[in-house]
Amino acid sequence: MPTFQYRARDAQGLLIAGQQEALNPDEMRMNLARRGLIPISVKKQSWDLTAIQGLFKEKVKPDEILVTTRQFHTLFKAGMNMEAVLGTLERQCTNKTLKEALRRIRGNVSSGMSLSKAFGECDKIFGELYVSMLAAGEEAGILQDVLGDLCGLLEKEIQITSSVKSATLYPKVVIFVLIAASFVIMTFVMPKFASFYGHFKATLPLPTRILIGISTFMKGYWYVVLIAAFVGWLLYNRYAKTARGKVRIGALQLSVPVFGPLNIKVSNARFCHILSALYRSGLPMNRCLEITARTIGNGAFLRDLEILMGEVTKGRMISEGMRSCKYFTPVIIDATAVGEVTGSLDEMLSAMGGHYDVEVQHTVKNLATLLEPFLLVIIFGMVTLFALAIFLPIWNMSSVVLHH
Repeated sequence: MPTFQYRARDAQGLLIAGQQEALNPDEMRMNLARRGLIPISVKKQSWDLTAIQGLFKEKVKPDEILVTTRQFHTLFKAGMNMEAVLGTLERQCTNKTLKEALRRIRGNVSSGMSLSKAFGECDKIFGELYVSMLAAGEEAGILQDVLGDLCGLLEKEIQITSSVKSATLYPKVVIFVLIAASFVIMTFVMPKFASFYGHFKATLPLPTRILIGISTFMKGYWYVVLIAAFVGWLLYNRYAKTARGKVRIGALQLSVPVFGPLNIKVSNARFCHILSALYRSGLPMNRCLEITARTIGNGAFLRDLEILMGEVTKGRMISEGMRSCKYFTPVIIDATAVGEVTGSLDEMLSAMGGHYDVEVQHTVKNLATLLEPFLLVIIFGMVTLFALAIFLPIWNMSSVVLHH
C-alpha cells in the first residue's frame, strides 16, 4: 500500500503535516476528513523513507500498547489532566519508538490538538481502530469508558493471536525438522551412495534413482533452486497484495482442513469483539463496519464485510445482510438478529465474541490430535521413501556385485 505525505488544517486552523498509508489520494483525503482535517495537499511518496527508517527502529509490540492503554485508563480515571497523563505515560515507557510517539502526542495536545488527532499522527503504531475509538469517546464524552473497552479489545486480540501462534507452532516445528533432515540426506548422504553405486552398472531401484537425481540436480544447480524460490516468493507477495489475491488466499486459509474452521472461528471472534466495542463507543454502524473491515486481516472475510456494508447501506438490518455472506456462522446471525430486536446489539456481539474465544481455545488444545493423521502420513511417506532408496540397493547388493 503506497504512503502519502499530506498537509492539512484542523478546525482551529492549525497546520498539520504527516504521512499515512492509503490505496489512493482520494482515500487519503477521506481519511483526513474523517479525522476532522481539511486537506491542503496530498502527495504520493516515490520512496518510502519511513519503511527504511523503520528497519532500524525498535518495534512496538501489541502487549506494550496494551500496558500503555491500561496505564492511560487508570491515570485518566484517577482524575489527572491529559497533559499530566501523557507525560507520565512517556516517562514510564521503556520502548524508544513508543516513547517518541507519546512525546510527539503530548506536544501536539499541548499545542491545542485534540487527543484523537494527536494519536492519528502515530496511527502506524496505534492503528485506525484505536484512533477512531478515541475520537468517538471524545465526541460523546465517554473517553474513560472507551479506554476501558480498548483495554479489553487489545487483550482479546493478543489472546487470539497467541492462540493462533500456539496452534501453528507444532506443525511448523515438525515440517521444519523434516525439511532439515531431507536437506542433510540429499546433500551429504545421497552423493555418497551415488558415488558408490556409480561403480556398478546395474539398474538401481526407482526410489534410489529419484533421490540420486534430485540430489545431483541440487548439487549441480543449487543456484537455480535459490533463484526459483526467490522468484516464487516475490510472485506470491505481489499476488497477495492484489484484490483477487487477497480474496483467494483468504478463502484458502478458511477452507483448508483443520486450520480452516479455526480461522473462521478466529475471524468471527475478532469481528464480534471489534464491532461490539466500536458500536458501544457511539460510532455509526457503517463506520463501525468500515473500521472492522480494515482490521479483520483476512481477504475472504473482508469481502463478506464489504457485502454486509453494501446491504446495510441499502437499509437492511445487519442480520439480514449477514445471510448474504458466506463466513458468518448461523449462531452469530441469530444472535445479531436478537440483539437488533432487543436493542442490545453490543452485548450480544460481545457474548458471541466470548463464545468463540472459548471455541478457539478448545480447538487449539485439541489441534495436536487433529493434526496427527496428516503429519503421520507426511512423516511415514518421507521415511518410507528414504528407507527404500537407501536400503533396497543394500539388500540387492549381492546381485549388483555379481552383475559387475
